[in-house]
Amino acid sequence: MSRHLYKLPAILYSMLIFFLSSLPQSELPPIHIKGFDKVLHFIEYLVYGMTLLLAYTHTKSPYILRNAFVVSMLTGILYAVTDEIHQLYVIGRDCSFGDFSVDVLGVVLGIFLFSKIIKYYNPEDEMLFQHSSHK
Repeated sequence: MSRHLYKLPAILYSMLIFFLSSLPQSELPPIHIKGFDKVLHFIEYLVYGMTLLLAYTHTKSPYILRNAFVVSMLTGILYAVTDEIHQLYVIGRDCSFGDFSVDVLGVVLGIFLFSKIIKYYNPEDEMLFQHSSHK
């Protein structure tokens, strides 16, 4: 399988997040469960973290490969920031530190869980778990 195909889920999921964030508040179904929007943010970014780790563990760059966990986190956090800023310009939406915080938790947990899944199904493959020397 081409390395580029492993990037496709992260790219498509980024587009989905952007699309959903572009919907005005009036077009979203009203859900009257306290904190439910935070649960949705968490799940959305949990999956996003998994797609990012999948993409970054299938790269030619040895530096990115050795640091796939950190690069995935930084990418996910940066995207969460830009997503919240983007919502400032959408009717009825706003920029929320609470949403951003939950997004970050989702990304980090998604990356962590996916790395454990990879390790479980590929215990002999230490490629993902190498530590860079930072020399």
